[in-house]
Amino acid sequence: MVSLLIVVVSIAGCGGEDTGEGSDPDPIVMIDNQWQSLWINNAIAQFIIEEGYGYPVEIVQVSTSVARQTLETGEAHVHTELWRFNDYDWYTRVTESGEVIDLGPIYDTSAQGWYVPRYVVEGCEERDIEATAPGLESVFDLADYWEVFEDPEDPDRGLFINSELGQDCTDINEIKFEVYGLDEYYRIQAAGGAAALDASLAGAYERGEPIVAYYWEPTWLLGKYDFVRLEEPEYDEEIWADIERAMHDEIEVSELEEACAYKEHAVNKGIHADLKDIAPEVVEFLDEMNVGSDALNETMAEMETHDLEDMEAAFWYFENYQEKWRSWLPDEVEKRVEEALIEEGADL
Repeated sequence: MVSLLIVVVSIAGCGGEDTGEGSDPDPIVMIDNQWQSLWINNAIAQFIIEEGYGYPVEIVQVSTSVARQTLETGEAHVHTELWRFNDYDWYTRVTESGEVIDLGPIYDTSAQGWYVPRYVVEGCEERDIEATAPGLESVFDLADYWEVFEDPEDPDRGLFINSELGQDCTDINEIKFEVYGLDEYYRIQAAGGAAALDASLAGAYERGEPIVAYYWEPTWLLGKYDFVRLEEPEYDEEIWADIERAMHDEIEVSELEEACAYKEHAVNKGIHADLKDIAPEVVEFLDEMNVGSDALNETMAEMETHDLEDMEAAFWYFENYQEKWRSWLPDEVEKRVEEALIEEGADL
């Protein structure tokens, strides 16, 4: 069993009213995989759980693989961004067994794929950048432009920045590269984590350099910088099933004749089943919580532009999307959260 003796980044102490049966309820443990939208969603949920329901909250930093294990075993209670299609076998197993409960969308639209800065394709007169890959529209065009993305460690190939090790999408991208016939043209380098991937993309963009990488939406980075997602064959359920079979070594990648785009879908919340007994009223709140894709994008952009901390960004959301968060809560809980926000200086 994986222990939660790991980095605890936020421990409750906001003084919310205790509405549980005991005077000192146990902490509700939330997962942090270290990406920005998750920080905001966690901060919003944390403030409401602590101030509205009186439960302390611990937020723990873990890798993706550890997050799955701790949610499955009950060492963690809440994951506010369950990217279920990135590990569908695990998701299916734990939800069908009842160990993990899917509480529906935290936001309604997400996308994944391979991205390049728009100036690589179209140039940027304002920054005096000429287009270096003017015909680059789809993943298949990457073979013609590998020199644009030259790998400093291997000048005979281009460099593609992948997701972090341990995620299904990392393996899937490698499979796609082979099926698309790109593996001979590019070296694939796994990112050291979400923050490292952000730094690579943002750094290249600020310098006006070409880069091609896996990424996803919504994020602050794609709100701040102008990236283009390369076209792929449309998502196909049967093709995707074969990709997953290859990922699990049930068939050889060489047997695949086609690959396709990731499926666009909502990102859901997940809880360990024990939370229904520990804090049923919190589960009811989480079931209602849906921050919205557009609202989250705007909050992330505000966070990045003004260098806000997680809870500061959550307060911006509370101030600017009152109709949303108020609709998640019973009247008495809404009142407690409102009073706590005003006490903290929020402009309601």
